[in-house]
Amino acid sequence: MALKLPRTTVGRAPSNDVVLDDARASRFHAVIDAEGTFFIIKDLCSKNGLYHNGKKVHARALASGNTLTIGECQVRLIAEEDYVEVVVESLPAPADLRADLIATTGRGLLTP
Repeated sequence: MALKLPRTTVGRAPSNDVVLDDARASRFHAVIDAEGTFFIIKDLCSKNGLYHNGKKVHARALASGNTLTIGECQVRLIAEEDYVEVVVESLPAPADLRADLIATTGRGLLTP
């Protein structure tokens, strides 16, 4: 089955692009978004969670060969092309937020 671009919806509800006949799947369980050259799966606050290669996740970049588990349904992704890398950048908290946290806890913060 091919993914619908730019977004594929997954869940029990008949309005989803991928409909799961599984009581453990939420009506609107997850979405797979095409973001540039990446596909990202995101859990939509489902009751039973989303598993990527056996680990519970909230969001994850996908690659060919990955296994997704939703309820009792398990699928393996097969893609023509994979992503090369994912870059994650931490953003600093506002200075006043850091000051409030230090004043409240009496401890320093670990920052990148």
